[in-house]
Amino acid sequence: MPGFRLPYQRIVAVGADLAQAQAIVRHLLPWVTPAARAAAYHERRIEKAKTLRVFGRESFRAVEAGSALRWLNIAVGAEPLAQAGFQGPGRTDRSFGLGLARRSSSLGDPSTLGAPGHKDGWLVGAPSAPVALLLILGSDEAEELARFADSTEKECRRAGGAVLYAETGVRLDNDSEHFGFRDGVSQPGLRGRLSPAEDDLLTPRRLAPDGLSEGPEFSAPGEVLVWPGEFIFGYPRQDAHDFRTSASEGPVDPFMSGGSFLVFRRLRQHVALFRQATRTLAESLRAYSDYAGASDDWLRARLVGRWPSGAPILLYPDDDPGTPPGSLDAFNNFGFREAAAAVTTTTGEPIPGAPGDPMGLVCPLHAHIRKVNPRDTSTNLGPPSQTQKLRLLRRGIPYGTPIAPDAVDEDGVDRGLLFLSYQRSIREQFEKLAQDWMNSDIKPEADGGHDVLVGQAPLSKEGRTAVFRKAAGSTSRRVSTLADWVTPTGGGYFFAPSLASLAAFAGNQTEV
Repeated sequence: MPGFRLPYQRIVAVGADLAQAQAIVRHLLPWVTPAARAAAYHERRIEKAKTLRVFGRESFRAVEAGSALRWLNIAVGAEPLAQAGFQGPGRTDRSFGLGLARRSSSLGDPSTLGAPGHKDGWLVGAPSAPVALLLILGSDEAEELARFADSTEKECRRAGGAVLYAETGVRLDNDSEHFGFRDGVSQPGLRGRLSPAEDDLLTPRRLAPDGLSEGPEFSAPGEVLVWPGEFIFGYPRQDAHDFRTSASEGPVDPFMSGGSFLVFRRLRQHVALFRQATRTLAESLRAYSDYAGASDDWLRARLVGRWPSGAPILLYPDDDPGTPPGSLDAFNNFGFREAAAAVTTTTGEPIPGAPGDPMGLVCPLHAHIRKVNPRDTSTNLGPPSQTQKLRLLRRGIPYGTPIAPDAVDEDGVDRGLLFLSYQRSIREQFEKLAQDWMNSDIKPEADGGHDVLVGQAPLSKEGRTAVFRKAAGSTSRRVSTLADWVTPTGGGYFFAPSLASLAAFAGNQTEV
């Protein structure tokens, strides 16, 4: 639940029969990183970084000099789990049982054989090379990760497994993704404690509880607290109509308790094409007299909903301020339906408020951050509390070297995002988010256009469409693109069990 967040991570996909997969897990089990260890480490790192005023990759070197980290997580595919007698995950989530390759066309991936992004050509997870185990390795030092990966991959081969794919991701400067925008500014905060101690919270509180409102409770500006059962089995779930009260939980398969479904997507980003296509979109928009001044950067910010620095356009509609006035909390205190009041953090930092934008006149309805997290807005699913049930724990990391800042021609380098997300239901969270919201031009808010940044709209003459409105009642302006600047190149659906359940799988036990 805390996430690795380490600057260097490696994804390893292993092909194996059941006996081989169990042998690999038995050997690697002592290396698996518990959530409490990750949470405690990051708490020390963040506090030390604030004291020393170092951020990004440098903040990891400030914690425990000379003691490089070796962190590991293991997730298992549907077939080996079923063969070992653990039927619960496949029965609980049909999409998991089917696998990403069989579900890819429903997500908008190419269905024409030979087309870029078609599942038969994937680098990992293609139907011809099923993945039994997905290993996520992490370290705060590149050299240490390389050594850890080398020894881990050798152990997989020694047990008879095949390393089908291995790739290293590196956090980029400013925590940006390859299109140039800061990523991960807004994540859900999870309720719960790491121990019985009152103040040993999984999500540290940077805002004092208001004790009065019946609306969402925030652990930090814009960070809504969500019940952990939306991501991890065996914990209280979110009530669809109440932010603060948990929903009743039915019986949970003992093997699944403490575990979570993991989605892995290898997404290649065509950065030069993104720049070319968005320049064309801006030119199309400037053809309308009421948008004659729209620059290329202005349009790109409206596709994302933020400027490259992470600053929301709702707070900074005209220009990117570059850096927040204080911490990144200042870039996350906003809603869409209602104005957000100014607040003060528990450390005394003043956080400015933000105006509301219910009609999408500043932050368009198609903006990526609005499509995947409507915040305080009612949607086709119901009230704002219901939308929290579509949140994901995103744990991805970029791969590949960045393109030159001003390049407008592709350089042939494969770069993109190793997308990772944890959720309780692949079908009801990840897939619904992609199918119903990102790939739709009318949901979650009516007639807003597609998520042009990462959505995959069904084939049409227009392609993905963005809709702009200057004022209430004014004529909407539509621009569209057929250019695909993100190509799926692999992935898979997995289940990440608890430590106890991993041990049970490794021993071929049928009870936890």
